[in-house]
Amino acid sequence: MSETSDLLFTYLRSIFYNKFDVELDLDQLDKDYLAIGKGLIFFAQNVAQYHEFAHALARGDLSAEMPPRENELAAPLKSLQANLKHLTWQTQQVAKGDYKQHVDFMGEFADAFNTMVAQLSDRQQKLEEEIVTSRNHANALEQSNLLLGELTHYISEQLFVFSKENHVVFHANELARHETESDPDYLIKLVKHLSREKPLQGNNSFEVCFNQGNKVRYLTINTYQIEWSGQSSIAMLVNDISSEKMQMMELEKHAYRDALTSVYNRFYGMITLNEWLTQKRKFSLVFCDLDNLKYVNDKHGHREGDVYLTKVANYLQQYSEDAMVCRLGGDEYMLLAPEAGSNEAHMRIGELQNMISNDDYLEGKDYYYSISFGIVAVDSDNKLSSSDILSIADERMYEHKQARKKVRWSG
Repeated sequence: MSETSDLLFTYLRSIFYNKFDVELDLDQLDKDYLAIGKGLIFFAQNVAQYHEFAHALARGDLSAEMPPRENELAAPLKSLQANLKHLTWQTQQVAKGDYKQHVDFMGEFADAFNTMVAQLSDRQQKLEEEIVTSRNHANALEQSNLLLGELTHYISEQLFVFSKENHVVFHANELARHETESDPDYLIKLVKHLSREKPLQGNNSFEVCFNQGNKVRYLTINTYQIEWSGQSSIAMLVNDISSEKMQMMELEKHAYRDALTSVYNRFYGMITLNEWLTQKRKFSLVFCDLDNLKYVNDKHGHREGDVYLTKVANYLQQYSEDAMVCRLGGDEYMLLAPEAGSNEAHMRIGELQNMISNDDYLEGKDYYYSISFGIVAVDSDNKLSSSDILSIADERMYEHKQARKKVRWSG
């Protein structure tokens, strides 16, 4: 009786200490305790499955196989896995621009998530409205102004009328003459530029990027074939839309840029990552996380933290000319390095990490700069999704951060 109790107690203790390799020999039990022994074995199996499933979720592995249906211990974890999978899907939808996603669980996180989505939706809508307004304005300027009535010098565009055969100018309004006074070859350059696209015959509309010396100008040009003093001629209306074009380009740039660091934002970064995966490109994804940022913010203020974020962004952009850097949010960055293998990416990021840690700005400061990172190399045979790749890189970054903490603590 005492021996049976000791066996059962020892086995139960092994379960509490997660020693699932310990076996209970039912043959050693009194027959009155056989049912209890079998029950403990079943309980141990359920606890082992629960433990393995819980550790998988803690690592962020949402694809881990669930314990069997009869394992009632794992029911809450199964529900948590389902909720996290749905939350991951919702986050992916937000990254694609679907701002209708709403989270109804997880308390304060849900409030923060829903607030973030609402803010993103408002900002995106405002930017889109500004871009549409600017584009409509530019398109309006590009529309042909019908040459009605008598040509006058009061037309708001530059007006040239010249021979179709030899380009001798018959007429130019005041704006056109002003251009030729500052650049006598202005019309000749324009005609040559347009002729590369199509012959100057009939009525045509063009939008051109025109290099005039060191200056880049965006022009809309409408040409009309007319008769002038009995000669076959071309009437050309030229409108300078450089200001409107640059304004529209600036708005589009802000739609894809992080306001603080000027690197690309998460929206554009995810678009690029998914495009590269679709194109079966070879590249390395580097997931970076700033160390020590909370300390800097808490002790020295968020302005100093913003300097830290900007410094790291600037250094990451030095990886290579063709690398793409985006701020995923908070203190996290993603870097996409085309044609780079894992070893090459590790070496280059290590160099940048050293530069970050030795930035002159840190002289006399009571804190340090450093980054933790995780790298995933992708090739043309890749079968992982963008979210899978980011999850792996995030896990490797966390392992890197923990390893570096252990080194500092042991030192």
